Formats: sequence, C-alpha cells, structure tokens
Amino acid sequence: MTSAAEEWVPRRSPLWGSFNGLAYVPRLPPTAYALLLHMMTEQEQGGLVVATHDELAQGLAMERGMISRAMPHLVAARLVAVVRRGRFQLHPVIAAFADPREQQRAVKALPKDMRLDVGDFEEEYERRFQLHLDEKARKAEAKARGKVTSITRPSRLKRVH
Repeated sequence: MTSAAEEWVPRRSPLWGSFNGLAYVPRLPPTAYALLLHMMTEQEQGGLVVATHDELAQGLAMERGMISRAMPHLVAARLVAVVRRGRFQLHPVIAAFADPREQQRAVKALPKDMRLDVGDFEEEYERRFQLHLDEKARKAEAKARGKVTSITRPSRLKRVH
C-alpha cells in the first residue's frame, strides 16, 4: 500500500545538483529568490525549465507581473537565461545533472563572461541590471514619442480614385 504522499510526488529519475552555485547569488529581491528556487525544483536534466510566466506564477501563488519583475534580476545575475518564450536555462552551476561530471563539463564549457566565479559577481549583477533598466527606459521613451504624431506628417494612406 502506498501513502498519499507517495502518490502525490511525481515520478522522476533522480538528478544530481550542487548548491555551491548559490554562493554566487547576489542580493536579490525576495520574489527573485523564490522564483529561482521554484525554477530549480521544476528543471529538467541540464537546467532547462519549460514554463510560461503564468505557469511559474501559478506554481508560486503569485501574480504574473511579479514573475515578470523578478525574472530580469535572475537574468542580470546570469543565473537564468531566456531561451525563448516559456523556455529558460538555469546556469550550469545551479542546474541539475545526471552526475557531477556532466555539471563539471558544462561549467568548463562556459565562456569566461558567463562564469560566476570570475570577477565580482555582485558588481556584474548591478551593472547588468542597470543596463536592463536603461533599455527599459529607452523603450518607454521611444513608445511615448511614437504616440505623438506630427500634423505635417504625410499620410501613409493611398488615394483612392
């Protein structure tokens, strides 16, 4: 006879992971930490997380907007990379693998600018997050300018005879 807890737990092949990479996590907002830990529990072998912002929000009992505001912090910290919509890649230092040798190979294959143990990870996070904020402000400014149309601007409509 199985217990209710055994029935509830999804069957997965065991993965190996190291928490040593968490030593390189900069000071993040609490929602970013919660999101990172949730993503670590949802990952596939090699660190791929297949989930939309809505699914991540549902798994954390948060609003989608909170996920959207927390994700740039994880990307700036280089802990998560956005592959495409609904696909995220965890950094190999915090990703789960079938065995430790796979993780070591993945970390060694990283380009130097993606290594967390090179340079000051806290300063790098702050620099990258500021770049994100600057880009966000630039897009907002461009969007605001685009809504103001000039009176002398020629029409794009073609004349119909």
